[in-house]
Amino acid sequence: MIRTLLIFMYFAIVCFGQHVPNSGFSATLSGQKVTVADGKGNVVFERIFNDPAEFTVSLGIDSAQQYVIREKQMHKDLPLYILFLYSLTDSFYVIDSVYSGVYEPAPFYSEELGRTVLLVGNQDFDSLYSKNEQQNFSAVNCLLFDDGMLYNVNDQVYDVFLQENEQIVSYIENSWSGSAKDCSVSSELKSAIGAVYVNYLNAGEKVLARQFLDDYYQCSDKVSFKRFLDSQL
Repeated sequence: MIRTLLIFMYFAIVCFGQHVPNSGFSATLSGQKVTVADGKGNVVFERIFNDPAEFTVSLGIDSAQQYVIREKQMHKDLPLYILFLYSLTDSFYVIDSVYSGVYEPAPFYSEELGRTVLLVGNQDFDSLYSKNEQQNFSAVNCLLFDDGMLYNVNDQVYDVFLQENEQIVSYIENSWSGSAKDCSVSSELKSAIGAVYVNYLNAGEKVLARQFLDDYYQCSDKVSFKRFLDSQL
């Protein structure tokens, strides 16, 4: 899933492949191995990942930066992502790990919060994917870092959900155009339709969510599908 906006945000707020400045610890990614050293150069942590990417980002209200590893693993031809968040300031430790499913986790600066949050996918969407779908999508969750922990702040933001939906809706409409408006097409777009619906609900746009589901999901299990999606809030 291509998220052009987030690519720009990466360059605006994230430092890739660099040592964290002004801290007692430094982290380096070389190939698949992450190595963390203390201020004296002693290695305090090493781990081999499958297909990692790294970035550092300031998530708290202070200027301290956190170190993030985005791990990628393939399962039945699906790319699945896990986010690992580390502290490198006064001490080195794993703050949290978050399973993100097919959604590649990324930092996002929220104008509403005046803070950078982490965007991750919804793991329950894994049950929606099938071999019939050309692309797989997930609703997004927004995580804020405070007091050494990650908190879900979906109820405090709005714009990010609409921005996420812009590209998914465009994909759905392009796929829908010229096709029979029936269950076979809806099934091929099931995770995309579900992602748009849940993102709209998280934005508080209940009418838009309901109308979108009515327009684009044409299968007989619409009631149970809606029930599943409503349970994701």
